[in-house]
Amino acid sequence: MKRLRNVWPLALLLIVAAYFAWRALSKERQRDARTLSASPVQVFFTRTGYPVEKALVNFIRSAREYVYVAVFELELEGVVEALTDAKRRGVDVKVVLDDRMKGKWAAKKLLSEGIPVVFDEREPYMHNKFIVIDGRAVWSGSMNFKESSVYRNDNNAFILRSPQIAENYRREFLEMFKDRLFGPTSPRNTDCCFRLSGMYLENYFAPEDSIARRIVSILNGARRSVKFAAFSFTDDDIGKAMIRAKRRGVEVVGVVEARSVKNRGSEYGRLKRAGVEVFKDGNPYIMHNKYIIVDDSVVITGSYNFSRSARKRNDENVVIFFSPAVAQKYSRDFQRILAEAMGK
Repeated sequence: MKRLRNVWPLALLLIVAAYFAWRALSKERQRDARTLSASPVQVFFTRTGYPVEKALVNFIRSAREYVYVAVFELELEGVVEALTDAKRRGVDVKVVLDDRMKGKWAAKKLLSEGIPVVFDEREPYMHNKFIVIDGRAVWSGSMNFKESSVYRNDNNAFILRSPQIAENYRREFLEMFKDRLFGPTSPRNTDCCFRLSGMYLENYFAPEDSIARRIVSILNGARRSVKFAAFSFTDDDIGKAMIRAKRRGVEVVGVVEARSVKNRGSEYGRLKRAGVEVFKDGNPYIMHNKYIIVDDSVVITGSYNFSRSARKRNDENVVIFFSPAVAQKYSRDFQRILAEAMGK
């Protein structure tokens, strides 16, 4: 009895501590949800000092009904922990990964927690990097969920808060997860065009939505400037559209990942010879962005490299923002990357 009396105060202290920890976590999740609902579009850039990983984890934590994840690479412990925590509190968690993640610790951990994981089982890539939650918001961009992607490579990511756009991504996810339809077998079954708080947006998936054709049409309409940051650039049609823009007096400047400029079919040499200001990136790791800024008012971004593989074989997604405000944010990031490429 004496031992029980000695243990009881400690047990009471632990219960009280657990209660206050639970309250603090609940308040944090409520703050996360309020932050998400406060802005319909949020944009993030790595290597700028912004806590992008925390934003990603908080996005997952804000889910109440479901979290559907489709990502090429998943290695971040915080993300895996957030997904397993969501599962334990009753959220429906489902994941699609590229088959190169088979046997890796993150996939094993998710499966051990009862989270279903589908692999694409193809040589081409399931190259998406998106999360859709609760039919209300989407995270996407160029950033894989791994440490190097967040802390060393150049990437961009964005949150879109829109039930209509979330439905697009939910459909795309379920056709991979449930129907096992990838790449060229993927049907064209999503909407393209949206208005979000007065902003016009377009959303496409590859290869079914002919993304390269839409990119070329926007480049053909450029009047003042084209700025681009490209990890891989092998699409002849996009390269030719940039050269045409240059020849009609549009300022065209770009940065290409240095490791990819000698790849077979790279547009880097063709652009150089045509007089386009194009530079090898200066990041000692990887410049992994895939975005184009047109006339400081349109931004094309997502998982989609400007490559033949992205065009014809991989699973990809793109969002096109028709917004000077969004373009301004991407332009600031581009100027940072350009200065680094030029050795300034």
